[in-house]
Amino acid sequence: MSPAVIDRLIEDPKRLQLGGEEREVTSFFSDVAGFTSISEKLTPHELVALLNAYLSEMTEIILDEGGTLDKYEGDAIVAFWNAPLDDPDHPFHACRAALSCQKKLRELAPEFVKRFGMEIRARIGLNTGPAVAGNMGSDRRFDYTAMGDTINLAARLEGACKMYGVSILLGEKTYERIQDKILAREVDRIRVVGKKQPVRIFEPVGEFGSASSEEADAVLKFQRGLELFRGREWDGAIQVFGTFPDDAVARLYLDRCRAFRQDPPPPEWDGVVDLKTK
Repeated sequence: MSPAVIDRLIEDPKRLQLGGEEREVTSFFSDVAGFTSISEKLTPHELVALLNAYLSEMTEIILDEGGTLDKYEGDAIVAFWNAPLDDPDHPFHACRAALSCQKKLRELAPEFVKRFGMEIRARIGLNTGPAVAGNMGSDRRFDYTAMGDTINLAARLEGACKMYGVSILLGEKTYERIQDKILAREVDRIRVVGKKQPVRIFEPVGEFGSASSEEADAVLKFQRGLELFRGREWDGAIQVFGTFPDDAVARLYLDRCRAFRQDPPPPEWDGVVDLKTK
């Protein structure tokens, strides 16, 4: 269990029973990119050593930012903020943890290559909203965890990182709470499997103060490209997105613009992308 959970249980042993409370949380889901391929190239001993090294570094960052570690699912890390301890600024702390995790992986790349012959890349999804947090399981064995649509969407955003070629995606509610502290660009409007309401998703760039003026200008330019795209001005959008030659998201929009220029979408098109997989 997280040290914060243990402290609360020591203070109030009555909490050692099944049940939960509704709280606003920021959920964190991360996964190692291409983990199946990685596992096939390593011996079981090497794979365990790699996972332990990776999970140790990431967990340290999450706990230092005040997060509650929920569980490990193989190479995946599940965590959340604002439960059981109150954290009014939980979206910011979760986002800063995600950025720090990616920075640490870049720093560790040479060591992982030396020890295991490969780098580790991770995808992270963050989402903020209501969830039920508490002890869940059976009378004999239970875990402190969080459940709800907020948690599910964070997991979907982690998976969507692969489609967009980015390392972190934020849900709209998370972005609304961190936009004055962290520079981020809008990536798309999506509708996840099983949901009717679309959500805007964002990629964080860095904290204001550490992000460069070039990065801030690029975010504004990219937003202009989105506006042209959603306004069906395909040629103008192509010109803007063409100035991001090494950007996976821009390349995706270039492909969309060229396809729509040849075969325009119907009048009721709203620019929302329906994700086909969970």
